[in-house]
Amino acid sequence: MSHSMRRVGLPLLVVGLSVVVSACAFRDRGQDYRRAELSKPLELPAGVSSETLGDKYSVPGIERYQKLPGEFEVPPPEPIARNVGRSEVRIQRLDNEAWILMDGVPGQIWPQIRAFMNAASMEVARADVEQGLLESTWMQPSKGGAAERFRFRVEEGVQAGTAEVHITQAVNDGSDRWPARSVNPDREMELVKLLAQFLADTQGKHSAVSVLAKRGGTKGKIFLEGEGDYSFLRVQLPYDRAWGALGLALEKAGFEIEEASQNVNKFWVSYIPPQTEDPGWFKSFLFGDPRPPVARYVIEMKPVADEENLVYLNYQKGRRLRDAERQQVLERIKGYLY
Repeated sequence: MSHSMRRVGLPLLVVGLSVVVSACAFRDRGQDYRRAELSKPLELPAGVSSETLGDKYSVPGIERYQKLPGEFEVPPPEPIARNVGRSEVRIQRLDNEAWILMDGVPGQIWPQIRAFMNAASMEVARADVEQGLLESTWMQPSKGGAAERFRFRVEEGVQAGTAEVHITQAVNDGSDRWPARSVNPDREMELVKLLAQFLADTQGKHSAVSVLAKRGGTKGKIFLEGEGDYSFLRVQLPYDRAWGALGLALEKAGFEIEEASQNVNKFWVSYIPPQTEDPGWFKSFLFGDPRPPVARYVIEMKPVADEENLVYLNYQKGRRLRDAERQQVLERIKGYLY
């Protein structure tokens, strides 16, 4: 009895599976609108008025309509790439440098730094609105040692709608000039941490925008420019920081860096595009788990000025890169640069 049931059960399973497969085989209607034809106007019997059937929303030039050539390809939506979230304050590091990165424009951050200086009993010796500078008077450290002072520099961030705060520490050596970098990096880092915590605690409490906002500056320092084969990223940063930021952006954006050579200003990377939807258990069961093909690119950064670099993208093997793919990949890299 059980033997005959096993013999009959297998064909039933196959038939049932074929029914499910045929039921799921829907026709793709994504191109139907491109193959649509204009229908003839409605013809009415003689003596019947057609005023109420007039087209009140006619499209100009529709009479000369022609089908567009080729097939339209809808690119998959790119996941949102944003490194700074709302009301988030972060400390960034590159080599021996550290700075504060946060949402907002410099004009919104300026009064918050003034509030911090007041809370820390730091007297303002100089305030330069145009350059976004605030400098303190000479102070004696609580732990002893030479007198010191600090300079705060507020500028727009790499991404649009962000701001950076840089701090420089100087020691009284008889000169009134500011050093290129802090004399005591440890003291600089202490103040960076204190200011970052203050800004995080007080975000939203200082809504006033000072005259610094007149400088505008919400466009950021990275731009996607050009068209087609000539699309590129323009990064307005010093070369060393731009190179380091580009390497970090590639890693955070999901690229695997196969090789990097600063001598020729190039990264060789591989990339698997993220899946935008789950294929589902049934499709995976029948056809396996399809993985997108690996794309291998060469990314070149060309310095063109002291604080300006251009980033180009191509395939490693010299094949022509599709315009849509180039734009999509460059946009992804741009979203992770800061």
